[in-house]
Amino acid sequence: MRTHADHADLIIVGGGMVGLGLACALRHSGLHIVIIERGEPPVFKSLDRDCRVSAIVMGNVKILQGIGVWKYLEKDAGPMRAMRIWDNQEQGGIRFDSHEIGEEALGYLIENSCTQRAMHKALLESENIEFCSPAEISEINWLGEHVEVHLADGRMLTTPLVVGADGGRSWIREQAGIGVWQRDYSQKGIVATVRPERGHNGVAFQRFLPTGPLAMLPMTDGLCSIVWSAENSEADRLMAMDEAAFLDALNLTFGPVLGRITETGERAAFPLIARLAKHFVRERVALVGDAAHCIHPLAGLGVNLGLRDAMVLAQEISDARRFDEDWGKMDVLERYMKQRLPDVLSVMGSMEGLHQVFTATIPGLKELRGAGMRLMGNSGAIKELLMRNSTGLSLPVPKQIS
Repeated sequence: MRTHADHADLIIVGGGMVGLGLACALRHSGLHIVIIERGEPPVFKSLDRDCRVSAIVMGNVKILQGIGVWKYLEKDAGPMRAMRIWDNQEQGGIRFDSHEIGEEALGYLIENSCTQRAMHKALLESENIEFCSPAEISEINWLGEHVEVHLADGRMLTTPLVVGADGGRSWIREQAGIGVWQRDYSQKGIVATVRPERGHNGVAFQRFLPTGPLAMLPMTDGLCSIVWSAENSEADRLMAMDEAAFLDALNLTFGPVLGRITETGERAAFPLIARLAKHFVRERVALVGDAAHCIHPLAGLGVNLGLRDAMVLAQEISDARRFDEDWGKMDVLERYMKQRLPDVLSVMGSMEGLHQVFTATIPGLKELRGAGMRLMGNSGAIKELLMRNSTGLSLPVPKQIS
């Protein structure tokens, strides 16, 4: 990797999965790319696994294959071959199976730190990537024909485009003067690694409760990752419990589908807030991932949206270079924005709709939900279309950069 440059063809601020994914997609493009990262947070372990996990849908697995990351990641990936969904404690529900769409899995559950480690390995294959970490930006100036980025160590870089991949509280977004629409769900998501008595067989489970959904997601070695969304007061009560009391509450809520949950690791909780940037792009700046949009973790689609952002932006940058266009100009960046908005708004709208449908207490709604789930489960072609869309297989997103 290069150790110094005054000019970069692209600067990515944020070294998480989406920022690294963008760099991986462009690592063989010949562009000199600088990644600036303040420093990775410590990995929070639960049963010796990273508490932060992501359900990478099959369409995005194909992206990771296309950009050369999957070969470093496959051994750490737990396949989700099916998903079962219930409405509270009611019987029935919906089952989605990967064979219904001709795939080996609906997706894979992977620890975030494993994905980042695999991306770092892929980036080592290129001499055109420079990773600055820990590093902080002291000043950034948009100057018409380029951007000046001043680092706290005194170094100054120029670039035609800065990409904000620095998360939901994006500093780049703030510096670019881009506002956000925000929706606080007054909930927290509790995450932990747990050990069930019986094998999960690659099945993901999700139970919708009046206070929020409880997901049990299959990991390798028979472990599961839970994401338990609950109203703030209930989440605080659950977090305050000792391990035995929490296990009792978890078993009572989830039920005996996998036998008894016998062990739980350390728990962590995070607030559930949806955000949507009022602009994805401005002249010489583009936002990707959580910097552009944060969604409720109902379906675990947040990082999947971000990786799709990265691929579309990478293709637009590659095309602009091929046709001698300035990829920091609005005509190029608007092409990225126009391609990504329908997907982002559709997913965000769906998550908000599901949240409203499963938390509302309107008389008769429970029966209507049950009928709707049974209808969807037996709908054949409509169900297949839903599965292909939710796994990203039918979306017009490049799987590798041409």
